[in-house]
Amino acid sequence: MGRLDNRFKEVIDVYNSIDDERNYRERGLENTSSNHGWYKCIKCGQSYRKGDMDIDHIVPRSLGGSSSRENLQCICKHCNRSKRDSTVDTNADLQKRKRELRKQDKEDIKYLKSVFKNK
Repeated sequence: MGRLDNRFKEVIDVYNSIDDERNYRERGLENTSSNHGWYKCIKCGQSYRKGDMDIDHIVPRSLGGSSSRENLQCICKHCNRSKRDSTVDTNADLQKRKRELRKQDKEDIKYLKSVFKNK
C-alpha cells in the first residue's frame, strides 16, 4: 500500500472509530450496503425497507457491547426481537462484519483515490 493509500486509510479509520451511542442507528445504516433502499437482514436473508430494519449490537450492550461500527449489524425487526441478548452467533457475526467492513474500506479508499486523481 502506498503512502497516499495509508493517508486515506488513516482518515477512514479516524472517522470509523467514533463511538457515538446517540447515533448508532444512523451509523449502522450508513455502514451497511443497500440495494436502492432495500436492506438485507443478515439473519433471515429477506430484503426490507429502511423502516423495517433494526440495528443490532452483535455483542449486546447489556454485556458491554459498544456502538462502534464493528459491533453493529443490520437485521430485520422480527429477527432482532427473536435474538434479544443472545450471544450464540456472536463470533460468526463479528467475523462476517469485519469482512464486510474491510471490503467497504477498500471501496472507500478506491473512491478517495479517484476523487483526488481527478483534481
